[in-house]
Amino acid sequence: MLSRQEAIALLSKYARGADWTKHCLAVAEATIKVGHVLAKNRSIDCSFIWSAALLHDIGRYMTHDPLLHGVEGYKLLSMLGYEKEAYVCASHILFGLNAAEARQLGLPNHDFLPRTIEEKLVPLVDYLIEYDQPTTLDRRFSSLRERNCGNTFFVDRLDRAQEIARTFMLQIEDEIGESVERIVAYQ
Repeated sequence: MLSRQEAIALLSKYARGADWTKHCLAVAEATIKVGHVLAKNRSIDCSFIWSAALLHDIGRYMTHDPLLHGVEGYKLLSMLGYEKEAYVCASHILFGLNAAEARQLGLPNHDFLPRTIEEKLVPLVDYLIEYDQPTTLDRRFSSLRERNCGNTFFVDRLDRAQEIARTFMLQIEDEIGESVERIVAYQ
């Protein structure tokens, strides 16, 4: 597993100061905030969620495609031996891909679905950060639809992703007794 310093070094090496890294840092910081609240009730690997959240979009060093950046991040981190973080790069796309979708995007032929609480927190919080600012789930999905209207593969699956994100967010809120959107908004 990557340390915080190793994750920062990797992002710096591949992003070369690109503006999209502000989003990565905002997602990492917001994810750790939600993780710390959850850690009051259950065991959470806060070190992993911070590094995985920081690197979830590292594939943007190759492409800004809303799907393929996750594929490129998966390939890069897998090649470097960071399998857990690589899995998050692939599974954060649309809050998870089934085997057929993964295969269609050039990933190995199996499901890339977030399984652990840590793997689920990254895409949830990613959907609560627009660029580097907190937003609501509804606003973020509206923005994603608007910005990607020409990508039918992506847009056709956004309703499913939004429903998965909303369901998970409500589960977390039931557990912690607080609004996840509010936790993220007060950075």
